[in-house]
Amino acid sequence: MRFVNKVAVVTGADSGIGRATATRLLAEGATVFAVDVTHRDPWPGADAGRLHLVELDVADPAAPGQLEARLRTAAGRVDVLANVAGILHIAPFLEVGRGDWDRVLAVNLTGVFFLSQAAARIMVETGTAGRIVNVSSVHAVVSEPNAAPYTATKGGLEAMTRTMASELAPHGITVNCVRPGATRTRMSEPIYTPEIVRSLRAKIPLGKIAPPEWVASAICYLASDEACYTTGACLDVDGGYAMDGSLPGTAYS
Repeated sequence: MRFVNKVAVVTGADSGIGRATATRLLAEGATVFAVDVTHRDPWPGADAGRLHLVELDVADPAAPGQLEARLRTAAGRVDVLANVAGILHIAPFLEVGRGDWDRVLAVNLTGVFFLSQAAARIMVETGTAGRIVNVSSVHAVVSEPNAAPYTATKGGLEAMTRTMASELAPHGITVNCVRPGATRTRMSEPIYTPEIVRSLRAKIPLGKIAPPEWVASAICYLASDEACYTTGACLDVDGGYAMDGSLPGTAYS
Protein backbone atom coordinates (compact mmCIF):
# COMPACT_ATOMS: atom_id res chain seq x y z
CA MET A 1 0.00 0.00 0.00
CA ARG A 2 2.69 2.46 -1.08
CA PHE A 3 0.25 4.96 -2.57
CA VAL A 4 -2.36 5.50 0.12
CA ASN A 5 -3.43 9.18 0.09
CA LYS A 6 -1.54 9.72 -3.17
CA VAL A 7 -3.04 11.09 -6.38
CA ALA A 8 -1.73 9.52 -9.59
CA VAL A 9 -2.26 10.27 -13.27
CA VAL A 10 -1.67 7.51 -15.82
CA THR A 11 -1.89 8.16 -19.56
CA GLY A 12 -2.65 5.41 -22.05
CA ALA A 13 -4.62 3.83 -19.23
CA ASP A 14 -7.24 1.95 -21.24
CA SER A 15 -4.97 -0.95 -22.15
CA GLY A 16 -1.51 -2.49 -21.98
CA ILE A 17 1.17 -1.04 -19.72
CA GLY A 18 -0.98 1.97 -18.85
CA ARG A 19 -3.88 -0.21 -17.74
CA ALA A 20 -1.58 -2.44 -15.69
CA THR A 21 0.03 0.59 -14.05
CA ALA A 22 -3.29 2.21 -13.16
CA THR A 23 -4.58 -1.09 -11.78
CA ARG A 24 -1.47 -1.54 -9.63
CA LEU A 25 -1.67 2.00 -8.28
CA LEU A 26 -5.33 1.52 -7.39
CA ALA A 27 -4.54 -1.76 -5.65
CA GLU A 28 -1.90 0.01 -3.58
CA GLY A 29 -4.27 2.72 -2.42
CA ALA A 30 -3.88 5.59 -4.88
CA THR A 31 -6.58 7.81 -6.29
CA VAL A 32 -6.05 7.38 -10.02
CA PHE A 33 -6.90 9.64 -12.94
CA ALA A 34 -6.88 7.19 -15.86
CA VAL A 35 -6.34 9.14 -19.08
CA ASP A 36 -6.97 7.83 -22.58
CA VAL A 37 -8.62 8.92 -25.81
CA THR A 38 -11.53 6.66 -24.94
CA HIS A 39 -12.24 3.98 -22.37
CA ARG A 40 -13.35 0.89 -24.26
CA ASP A 41 -12.76 -1.71 -21.57
CA PRO A 42 -14.63 -1.91 -18.24
CA TRP A 43 -12.74 -1.62 -14.94
CA PRO A 44 -14.06 -4.59 -12.95
CA GLY A 45 -13.58 -4.31 -9.21
CA ALA A 46 -12.18 -0.77 -9.33
CA ASP A 47 -13.08 1.47 -6.43
CA ALA A 48 -15.31 4.08 -8.08
CA GLY A 49 -14.43 6.59 -5.38
CA ARG A 50 -10.72 6.45 -6.24
CA LEU A 51 -10.91 6.02 -10.00
CA HIS A 52 -11.50 8.94 -12.36
CA LEU A 53 -11.82 8.10 -16.05
CA VAL A 54 -10.55 11.02 -18.13
CA GLU A 55 -11.04 11.03 -21.89
CA LEU A 56 -8.30 13.17 -23.44
CA ASP A 57 -6.06 12.92 -26.47
CA VAL A 58 -2.59 13.67 -25.10
CA ALA A 59 -1.62 15.07 -28.51
CA ASP A 60 -4.31 17.76 -28.30
CA PRO A 61 -2.70 21.11 -27.40
CA ALA A 62 -5.65 21.76 -25.09
CA ALA A 63 -5.19 18.50 -23.15
CA PRO A 64 -2.61 19.69 -20.58
CA GLY A 65 -4.74 22.64 -19.55
CA GLN A 66 -7.86 20.50 -19.36
CA LEU A 67 -6.12 17.88 -17.23
CA GLU A 68 -4.60 20.51 -14.96
CA ALA A 69 -8.02 22.07 -14.39
CA ARG A 70 -9.56 18.66 -13.65
CA LEU A 71 -6.84 17.83 -11.12
CA ARG A 72 -7.13 21.17 -9.37
CA THR A 73 -10.90 20.81 -9.07
CA ALA A 74 -11.17 17.12 -8.21
CA ALA A 75 -8.03 16.52 -6.18
CA GLY A 76 -6.12 19.72 -5.52
CA ARG A 77 -2.81 17.94 -5.93
CA VAL A 78 -0.90 15.33 -7.90
CA ASP A 79 1.80 13.03 -6.56
CA VAL A 80 2.52 10.76 -9.53
CA LEU A 81 2.43 11.16 -13.29
CA ALA A 82 3.07 8.06 -15.40
CA ASN A 83 3.42 9.00 -19.07
CA VAL A 84 2.59 5.69 -20.70
CA ALA A 85 0.56 6.68 -23.77
CA GLY A 86 2.33 5.98 -27.03
CA ILE A 87 1.73 5.07 -30.65
CA LEU A 88 3.75 3.21 -33.25
CA HIS A 89 3.77 3.85 -36.99
CA ILE A 90 5.31 1.10 -39.11
CA ALA A 91 6.68 2.21 -42.48
CA PRO A 92 10.03 2.22 -44.29
CA PHE A 93 12.10 5.33 -43.65
CA LEU A 94 11.78 6.41 -47.28
CA GLU A 95 7.97 6.25 -47.11
CA VAL A 96 7.17 8.03 -43.84
CA GLY A 97 4.86 10.99 -44.47
CA ARG A 98 4.93 14.30 -42.63
CA GLY A 99 1.52 13.64 -41.09
CA ASP A 100 2.64 10.27 -39.72
CA TRP A 101 5.80 11.81 -38.28
CA ASP A 102 3.92 14.70 -36.67
CA ARG A 103 1.31 12.43 -35.07
CA VAL A 104 3.87 10.09 -33.48
CA LEU A 105 5.85 13.03 -32.10
CA ALA A 106 2.69 14.71 -30.83
CA VAL A 107 1.69 11.68 -28.77
CA ASN A 108 5.04 10.22 -27.73
CA LEU A 109 7.08 13.36 -27.07
CA THR A 110 5.22 16.68 -27.25
CA GLY A 111 2.29 15.38 -25.23
CA VAL A 112 4.63 14.03 -22.55
CA PHE A 113 6.42 17.36 -22.29
CA PHE A 114 3.33 19.49 -21.78
CA LEU A 115 1.43 17.04 -19.55
CA SER A 116 4.53 16.80 -17.37
CA GLN A 117 4.73 20.58 -17.28
CA ALA A 118 1.09 20.82 -16.15
CA ALA A 119 1.56 18.18 -13.41
CA ALA A 120 4.85 19.69 -12.25
CA ARG A 121 3.24 23.12 -11.86
CA ILE A 122 0.76 21.66 -9.39
CA MET A 123 3.50 19.71 -7.58
CA VAL A 124 5.62 22.85 -7.19
CA GLU A 125 2.70 25.02 -6.07
CA THR A 126 1.59 22.48 -3.44
CA GLY A 127 5.10 21.65 -2.26
CA THR A 128 4.68 18.03 -3.31
CA ALA A 129 7.80 15.90 -3.77
CA GLY A 130 6.21 14.24 -6.76
CA ARG A 131 7.26 11.50 -9.14
CA ILE A 132 7.17 11.64 -12.94
CA VAL A 133 7.84 8.38 -14.77
CA ASN A 134 8.18 8.29 -18.55
CA VAL A 135 7.95 5.13 -20.62
CA SER A 136 10.63 4.81 -23.25
CA SER A 137 11.51 1.67 -25.23
CA VAL A 138 14.45 -0.63 -25.82
CA HIS A 139 14.36 0.87 -29.30
CA ALA A 140 15.70 4.14 -27.93
CA VAL A 141 19.07 2.35 -27.91
CA VAL A 142 18.54 -0.65 -30.23
CA SER A 143 17.55 0.04 -33.83
CA GLU A 144 14.07 -0.88 -35.04
CA PRO A 145 13.81 -0.86 -38.83
CA ASN A 146 10.60 0.63 -40.23
CA ALA A 147 9.89 2.59 -37.05
CA ALA A 148 11.99 5.77 -37.40
CA PRO A 149 9.43 8.21 -35.89
CA TYR A 150 8.89 5.92 -32.91
CA THR A 151 12.59 5.40 -32.19
CA ALA A 152 13.22 9.14 -32.56
CA THR A 153 10.60 9.94 -29.94
CA LYS A 154 11.94 7.39 -27.48
CA GLY A 155 15.50 8.63 -27.79
CA GLY A 156 14.26 12.19 -27.36
CA LEU A 157 12.16 11.17 -24.38
CA GLU A 158 15.18 9.82 -22.53
CA ALA A 159 17.18 13.00 -23.14
CA MET A 160 14.21 15.10 -22.08
CA THR A 161 13.81 13.03 -18.91
CA ARG A 162 17.33 13.91 -17.80
CA THR A 163 16.75 17.63 -18.38
CA MET A 164 13.42 17.56 -16.55
CA ALA A 165 15.07 15.71 -13.67
CA SER A 166 17.78 18.40 -13.39
CA GLU A 167 15.33 21.28 -13.40
CA LEU A 168 12.80 19.75 -11.02
CA ALA A 169 15.27 18.32 -8.49
CA PRO A 170 15.38 21.55 -6.43
CA HIS A 171 11.64 21.09 -5.86
CA GLY A 172 12.11 17.51 -4.62
CA ILE A 173 10.45 16.11 -7.76
CA THR A 174 12.06 13.08 -9.38
CA VAL A 175 11.82 12.25 -13.09
CA ASN A 176 12.79 8.83 -14.37
CA CYS A 177 12.32 6.49 -17.32
CA VAL A 178 11.38 2.87 -17.73
CA ARG A 179 12.74 1.23 -20.88
CA PRO A 180 10.57 -1.81 -21.72
CA GLY A 181 11.60 -4.49 -24.17
CA ALA A 182 9.21 -6.86 -25.92
CA THR A 183 5.84 -6.54 -24.18
CA ARG A 184 2.45 -7.86 -25.25
CA THR A 185 0.01 -4.96 -25.53
CA ARG A 186 -2.85 -3.93 -27.77
CA MET A 187 -0.35 -1.82 -29.76
CA SER A 188 2.28 -4.53 -30.20
CA GLU A 189 0.04 -7.56 -30.69
CA PRO A 190 -0.51 -7.10 -34.46
CA ILE A 191 3.23 -7.18 -35.17
CA TYR A 192 3.91 -10.21 -32.95
CA THR A 193 3.53 -12.84 -35.65
CA PRO A 194 4.67 -16.40 -34.81
CA GLU A 195 7.94 -15.73 -36.66
CA ILE A 196 8.59 -12.52 -34.72
CA VAL A 197 7.80 -14.23 -31.42
CA ARG A 198 10.26 -17.04 -32.18
CA SER A 199 12.96 -14.51 -33.08
CA LEU A 200 12.35 -12.46 -29.95
CA ARG A 201 12.53 -15.49 -27.69
CA ALA A 202 15.83 -16.45 -29.29
CA LYS A 203 17.20 -12.91 -28.96
CA ILE A 204 16.09 -12.12 -25.39
CA PRO A 205 18.43 -13.72 -22.83
CA LEU A 206 15.57 -14.51 -20.42
CA GLY A 207 13.63 -15.99 -23.35
CA LYS A 208 10.30 -14.35 -22.58
CA ILE A 209 8.00 -11.62 -23.86
CA ALA A 210 6.73 -9.59 -20.92
CA PRO A 211 3.13 -9.12 -19.87
CA PRO A 212 2.33 -5.46 -19.12
CA GLU A 213 2.29 -6.12 -15.39
CA TRP A 214 6.06 -6.67 -15.31
CA VAL A 215 6.67 -3.20 -16.71
CA ALA A 216 4.02 -1.69 -14.43
CA SER A 217 5.94 -3.04 -11.42
CA ALA A 218 8.99 -1.02 -12.46
CA ILE A 219 6.92 2.10 -13.08
CA CYS A 220 5.34 1.84 -9.66
CA TYR A 221 8.72 1.35 -8.01
CA LEU A 222 10.02 4.59 -9.55
CA ALA A 223 6.75 6.30 -8.63
CA SER A 224 7.07 5.27 -4.99
CA ASP A 225 9.01 6.71 -2.07
CA GLU A 226 11.32 3.69 -2.29
CA ALA A 227 12.94 5.43 -5.28
CA CYS A 228 13.23 8.81 -3.54
CA TYR A 229 16.99 9.05 -4.26
CA THR A 230 16.76 8.12 -7.93
CA THR A 231 16.27 10.76 -10.60
CA GLY A 232 17.27 11.11 -14.24
CA ALA A 233 17.65 7.35 -14.50
CA CYS A 234 16.41 4.85 -17.07
CA LEU A 235 15.52 1.36 -15.85
CA ASP A 236 15.74 -1.46 -18.39
CA VAL A 237 12.85 -3.93 -18.16
CA ASP A 238 13.67 -6.00 -21.22
CA GLY A 239 14.82 -9.46 -20.19
CA GLY A 240 18.38 -8.49 -21.14
CA TYR A 241 17.52 -7.54 -24.73
CA ALA A 242 19.56 -4.31 -24.92
CA MET A 243 22.66 -5.51 -23.10
CA ASP A 244 23.10 -8.79 -24.95
CA GLY A 245 25.64 -8.98 -27.75
CA SER A 246 25.68 -12.75 -28.17
CA LEU A 247 24.89 -14.57 -31.38
CA PRO A 248 21.87 -16.84 -30.77
CA GLY A 249 22.76 -20.49 -31.27
CA THR A 250 26.50 -19.86 -31.56
CA ALA A 251 29.47 -19.16 -29.31
CA TYR A 252 33.08 -18.05 -29.72
CA SER A 253 35.58 -20.88 -29.25
